[in-house]
Amino acid sequence: MSKQAAKSKVQELRMVEAHGQKLTTNSLVIAEQFGVPHHRVLKKLDKLISKVKFDSRDYIDSRGKTQRMYELGERDFLIAMPFIGGKKSQDGQIALVDEFLRINKILSEPGRKSELQYKRNTLKPMTDMLKFVRETIGKSAPNVRHYGNESLLCNRALTGKWESIDESTLDIYDTRLLAAIRNHNTLLITRFPANKERKEPLDKFVAEYRIKHPRLMLVGNGESL
Repeated sequence: MSKQAAKSKVQELRMVEAHGQKLTTNSLVIAEQFGVPHHRVLKKLDKLISKVKFDSRDYIDSRGKTQRMYELGERDFLIAMPFIGGKKSQDGQIALVDEFLRINKILSEPGRKSELQYKRNTLKPMTDMLKFVRETIGKSAPNVRHYGNESLLCNRALTGKWESIDESTLDIYDTRLLAAIRNHNTLLITRFPANKERKEPLDKFVAEYRIKHPRLMLVGNGESL
């Protein structure tokens, strides 16, 4: 069992996290989904530690104190699942298994790697343009905060939220759209150096993109691609 001080706040935890191609959940999520106090989940997992290898992590609780939790891979979770119990165990099992399946499907999409790489490659031209325009109009060179805000502005155009995006949650359609948003933002920087002036044009671009390039639907089950 490895011990790492990977501190996280409870509210930032996702049901399933992607680390490259490896998917994990954790004891805090299990406790919430299964309706079991976290300390009881830890006791259950402690008893299984000789049979299954769980990684121990630290997190910061709501009182600001450092506490321990376990991180479980997909196989580890499936093994531990029957031993957890809880008033919501059946619903919790279904929710977590469905989330593992959903993330696995996204990660295994054909062409996903190349789309992600293209999306990543759109960042440098965007930040280079910001630096060029700011220097041209006599402003100081952009710093890390300025560059970060450009990424957040593009994320907001995609999701409606001014926050970071976990790549594992993006399917090919949204990955491609985010790349297009960044490219369009690069052009808009030349006209509107202040990013607040680019919110409305970006929203308009996204709306028009979704009309011109609608998601493909599988006939019969309504599942989107």
